[in-house]
Amino acid sequence: MRLVFRTDASLDIGTGHVMRCLTLARALRSEGTDCHFICRAFPGNLIARIGDLGFGVVALPFAQSPDESGVQDAESLPAHAAWLGGDWRADASNTATALQSLRPDWLVVDHYALDRAWELEVRPFCNNLMVVDDLVDRPHDCDLLLDQTFGRAEGDYAGLAPHGCVVLAGTRYALLRPEFSALREHSLRRRASGVLRKILVSMGGVDQMNATGRVLQAVHQCTLPQDCRLTVLMGAQAPWLDEVRKQAAALPWPCEVKVDASNVAELVADCDLAIGAAGGSAWERCALGVPSLLVVAAGNQQDVARSLERAGAARLLGGIDSIAMALPRVMAGIGSEALAGMSRAARGVCDGRGAGRVAGVLRNWRVQVRGMREDDLENVLRWRNHPDIRRRMYNSHEISPSEHREWYARSMRDQYRHLLIVEQAGIPLGFVQFTETGNDGVADWGFYAVPGAPRGSGTKLGTAALDHAFRRLGFRKVRGEAIVSNEPSAVFHRKLGFAEEGIMRKRSSDGAACHDVLCFGMEASDWLERH
Repeated sequence: MRLVFRTDASLDIGTGHVMRCLTLARALRSEGTDCHFICRAFPGNLIARIGDLGFGVVALPFAQSPDESGVQDAESLPAHAAWLGGDWRADASNTATALQSLRPDWLVVDHYALDRAWELEVRPFCNNLMVVDDLVDRPHDCDLLLDQTFGRAEGDYAGLAPHGCVVLAGTRYALLRPEFSALREHSLRRRASGVLRKILVSMGGVDQMNATGRVLQAVHQCTLPQDCRLTVLMGAQAPWLDEVRKQAAALPWPCEVKVDASNVAELVADCDLAIGAAGGSAWERCALGVPSLLVVAAGNQQDVARSLERAGAARLLGGIDSIAMALPRVMAGIGSEALAGMSRAARGVCDGRGAGRVAGVLRNWRVQVRGMREDDLENVLRWRNHPDIRRRMYNSHEISPSEHREWYARSMRDQYRHLLIVEQAGIPLGFVQFTETGNDGVADWGFYAVPGAPRGSGTKLGTAALDHAFRRLGFRKVRGEAIVSNEPSAVFHRKLGFAEEGIMRKRSSDGAACHDVLCFGMEASDWLERH
């Protein structure tokens, strides 16, 4: 599968849009997806960084001129139209040219300046289109829409997204790097004492309005423990970086300024309190249960900040101009009990696993499960008799056409047996069989992917089949088995989330020897919680 992201970073836009797209791209690449970016070369862009991470980038030139101002049809343009740096029609044309050579399965658009008009122009050059948004302020033409805002609901996009569009709404789908979920338990454990020794200041990679400087200036008026330490996160493109470094050096407490830090999750996990903007990094702090003081650095952050304060996960300082008065006042009222309370509330907002959920939706898009038909017999026999499949079966002999037809006829008469074909866009991914063990809602399964299928096909097949088993067939539990020597099958079961339940000794015989078999189980409740 190939994805292309259309997104930008600049001194005006900031870095958040590109960074969350990079998070999704890296999650998809780990499963074999080919990802590319299309970005305009604004001052403050992240094109070099995207390339350094190994992704292809098409750089659109930036040369603002009166002819490219985009003032035509100004009343119908999105509120952030100026962020495009030119006319949307020209941008759509440039993007379409790039898409013609890349031919993506998905185009992912994360840009406040683009709406339905632009999306309709590029639609013919991609199979599917996904929009990442959090403003709910303009119409879209897309197949999939992601809004990771806390409290957002699918119905908020009624009339803005087309009929049939799948909307992923809420912080369950927040695009966070995997290190945040990996460090979650460590971070939550260390908050039991509610101490305040480490403060993290993070106002975004660019921070063009110098909220960071306002915070450091206001910190002088705060009463902090003598052994308190501060850490400031900034991007190399931040225009106030040198000034912030001078302010940090003048503080009465140790203050380290980290530029383009590669271990952000560790730094967040190890702080006791964060002072930050109410943008995408708010979900990072919540995933780690970090109490926060929030600054509204942009208009679209106001609702986020208020909802987190209502949830008890943060305290609101207000806008940038409010920092000087609000920070000393709010800090004076924060003790160990308040820190512990905010941490408990924050951890319930976001679990840090959203990128994997979104990647799974994209990978399994239009994967369908249907009953096996008579016209599938030839294909299923060919797959089953392939040497790579046959040698891993309990019965490894080559099945004859007559045996195959008799097996199919018996199965069709058996109400407890379900023969299924999993396919994507009409192309088969493989075969799955569920056999009910009785009337207790438990079924055993067997499966094989089409030999030589693209990487990731097995995961798509297994995910779709299990979802079908629990949601459509209503099973309470699915059981699987793998010969101990069949390590790929064992790894596959664990990857899907099966629990290892024991070993059956001498369960399988190949005629020459008996083999132990690993037993796996998946409960419906566990599957539905994960998916």
